[in-house]
Amino acid sequence: MAVLQDDGRAALAEAVKSRPIHLAWGTGDPAWDSKAVPEPNNAATLVAEIGRRVATEVRFVKPDENGEISVVSGRYTVSETPTKWLLTRFVFDFLDAPASQLREVGIFLGTVLKPELPPGQRYFVPADIVHPGKLYALERFEKTVRSPSIRQTFEYVLPF
Repeated sequence: MAVLQDDGRAALAEAVKSRPIHLAWGTGDPAWDSKAVPEPNNAATLVAEIGRRVATEVRFVKPDENGEISVVSGRYTVSETPTKWLLTRFVFDFLDAPASQLREVGIFLGTVLKPELPPGQRYFVPADIVHPGKLYALERFEKTVRSPSIRQTFEYVLPF
């Protein structure tokens, strides 16, 4: 059986880095508030998406126990050469979905937006989307209520 090599994984990361990457957030299911619900591995959408934002930053990183980038999966440092890990950072604006109850987020690759949207728009509601793209990762969490006084940031390192 063939074994995927690190060089090939870096090529996959390069291909993904060149595509649109969005983080969608949603209200999920209020029934989740009473019990933890594990994420499925075959979802294609969020349960109840309310909006999404294009990645603010996408960079190659490499594991480094002393790295300045700290995420749940470990510590990393930025790499100027392609690696099999991509740091994705999404910085939502203060007024993106203010006062919404959030229970889920998903990273989507290849979202297609309506062509008539204004240039420079970074936040999109479901009506702005022609095709959601492919769901790469899904995370569900305890209900969080958005506040217009908080600029929310999400960071993930995507492995390939």
